[in-house]
Amino acid sequence: MVDLPERRPPTRQGLLAGRYRLGARRGSSVEAAAFEAVDEQLQRDVLVKIVHPDLTAQRRVRGALEATVAALADLHHPNLAALLDHGLATWNGQEVLYVVSEHLTGGSLRDLIDRGRTLTPSQAVVVGLDACKALDALHRRGIFHGDVRPATIVFGADRRLRLVDAGVTFLAIEATGGVVKRSNDVARYTAPEIASGAGAQPRSDVYSLCLALVEAITGTVPFVGDSTVATLANRVDRLLPVSADLGALAPVLERAGRPDPEDRSTAAEFGRALVQAAEHMPRPEPLPLLVSSLFSPSGADAAPVREHEPAPAPAPEPQPQPQPQPQPGAVVEPPAVPGEPLPPPTGPAPAADAMPPIQPAESTAAISLTTLTGGDEAPAAAAVGGPAVEGELLDEADEFPDPPPAAGPSRRWFIALLAVLAVAGGLLAWYNTRPDELLVPEVTGMEADAARNVLADFTVVAVEEASESVPVGQVIRTDPTGNTRADKGSTVTMYVSTGPAPRVLPELTGLTLSDAKAKLEGMGLVVELADPVYDESVPNGTVISWSVPESPSLTAGATVLIGTTVRLVTSAGPAPRTVPDLTGMTLEQATATLASVGLQITQLADEYSDLPVGQVVRQDPAVGASAERGATIGVALSKGPEMVSLPPLTGLNHDQVRAALENAGFVVGTVYGNTSLPLNKTVVDGQEVTAGFTAPKGTVVDLVYIPDEPEPTTTTVAP
Repeated sequence: MVDLPERRPPTRQGLLAGRYRLGARRGSSVEAAAFEAVDEQLQRDVLVKIVHPDLTAQRRVRGALEATVAALADLHHPNLAALLDHGLATWNGQEVLYVVSEHLTGGSLRDLIDRGRTLTPSQAVVVGLDACKALDALHRRGIFHGDVRPATIVFGADRRLRLVDAGVTFLAIEATGGVVKRSNDVARYTAPEIASGAGAQPRSDVYSLCLALVEAITGTVPFVGDSTVATLANRVDRLLPVSADLGALAPVLERAGRPDPEDRSTAAEFGRALVQAAEHMPRPEPLPLLVSSLFSPSGADAAPVREHEPAPAPAPEPQPQPQPQPQPGAVVEPPAVPGEPLPPPTGPAPAADAMPPIQPAESTAAISLTTLTGGDEAPAAAAVGGPAVEGELLDEADEFPDPPPAAGPSRRWFIALLAVLAVAGGLLAWYNTRPDELLVPEVTGMEADAARNVLADFTVVAVEEASESVPVGQVIRTDPTGNTRADKGSTVTMYVSTGPAPRVLPELTGLTLSDAKAKLEGMGLVVELADPVYDESVPNGTVISWSVPESPSLTAGATVLIGTTVRLVTSAGPAPRTVPDLTGMTLEQATATLASVGLQITQLADEYSDLPVGQVVRQDPAVGASAERGATIGVALSKGPEMVSLPPLTGLNHDQVRAALENAGFVVGTVYGNTSLPLNKTVVDGQEVTAGFTAPKGTVVDLVYIPDEPEPTTTTVAP
């Protein structure tokens, strides 16, 4: 383990920590910058990552970074970039934390994708398995990588994959505000649990690796939005879309990309699943990396030396360079591709009997399971098609060929004979070992487990698929289809129903109730009606709001299972109005009063009334009645009291007098005297009135039947 000093000031001009001469900048971000550099002490190329001074100055962040780097320095794995040095130094006048790792020249998976190259599923298995080895080693040490993406999957000149930036970048990102505030490039590969704020865990690395492999195969990353927030939101609670065209790799990626980390593979389980899938896949071609080699990238042999040509002079022996000694338990691997130079020795050479010879593969591919779980828990190797060295993905092109013998005339006939015999023997072997052709049984509609038993003569790959008509767990179809012929042992893809596909909730607000019900019921969802509510702006019968009672936070665009209940709240229109009392108001006052409560006014015919002229004497509907908003209320205005004339009453008896007065609109008041006598006079308010007198209708008239006193007679006596 490398000790971390309190500070290593520069002792030589222009060198970081007195040792590293910085070169070209390889990349930078808010949290760190990476530089190509030369280790002047050991005279070798390295990569130096300098953490931003502001982060270095934060005690919590600095402590977490130092602890992670120290743990990584003690971890040696062939698929993790070697951490060579780390510490504190002064850079541009500020104290920074720096990390030195090996310089890898084979490019990254990001470089390969950016060149327009994609991987075959078989190549993706090779990349994924090496990455799983690295992640499993990290997770067993309690280290979370946190930034698995094509840019951190890097290849060395030996064509071996290494994960870089383990742990360091993620801690820096968290310190600068979390992944939501980082670039969309980081968010493209972030697991749903991190996006939802649940926190990172080892299986988050598995999700990120799964997305990186999907992009390497298809060229695109699922769920990517226009912004970091959109990208993170798109993948929460959503299943990873994996094409069945990936064959045996499809279910492996589907499990590694599940949104719930509890349902997701661990790194070890992911690696074992990749090995099992490889048994049903063709041999991968070498990755199209940009590395120099004595041989072609395909692993083909160099051209043989022609006869009579002098052999080339041997290359001078390279001078060994000082290298750091490996820690106990360090793994040192030979290059995986023929023609690549061996790395400088890091320890004493093993004894001859300690290195088992690599046997030629007996088939086109040989893949075995790496010891992902370690110790006694390591699973048994599952070789495909022939023996394989434990822990390696072997390829015939990766074996070093023996030097070709000189081709002289005396041997040519023998070589030709061997070639003919080889061809004939190959044809005979092919004829004798060709697979039997069998009829693929029809298993559509059967339960998946029963169908597997029926298809026992074939290699069955089950792929889950949604179906509206086939019950969950039953077979929808097979490829090849039933009752067709296929080689015994060949792959039969069995599509198993997961039931109806999740329904995408539509936007229902603003639809009429009938339209909303038709849309939901057509999707197989259940409609529940809540009590309508009054609304001043939404028309009666229109959906105001909706919700899913089981998950009230769901909105349009979210997915639910068939049969989910959706509650609709519709508008009952504007609330009813209570008709106010308008009596005694002028027309203008009544109009304003009705308008304030959303009612209108209409004028009825004027009526006689004791109220002053122009005031409301009557309204329809009456006071306190209920009316809809916008309803019309009728009002009648006063035109004052009605005037009537006193009719002639002379010569009428009492009954006739009473009838005549009442018919004219008068009211009979006090009757004086004997009514059998003729009517003497009519009196209103103490004043005698006669026929033709006008007064308001309803005026009281008193009747006097008492004869007048005769005037005294004066007798004049003549003198």
